Amino acid sequence: MPKLNKIKKPRVVNKNLGSFAGFATKEENLIEVDKFLSPSERLVTLVHEALHIADWNMSEKKVDRVSELIGEVLWKQGYRKIK
Repeated sequence: MPKLNKIKKPRVVNKNLGSFAGFATKEENLIEVDKFLSPSERLVTLVHEALHIADWNMSEKKVDRVSELIGEVLWKQGYRKIK
């Protein structure tokens, strides 16, 4: 099995992003998520931005497809944010 590159855990910030659900910054290893998303949208957005952090070469189309699938599976399994 091939070794994965070691990925530093990104910092996640919740803020008002206006027209964006989320944003990942490579240089800062930062994920920003819009604080007004529904819980299920937040889950998919976190997965989406984490995929960008994990592999900056993955196409946006593939990141969209994979994050929707993973988010749906996790949501149906009952994964939710707890305070």
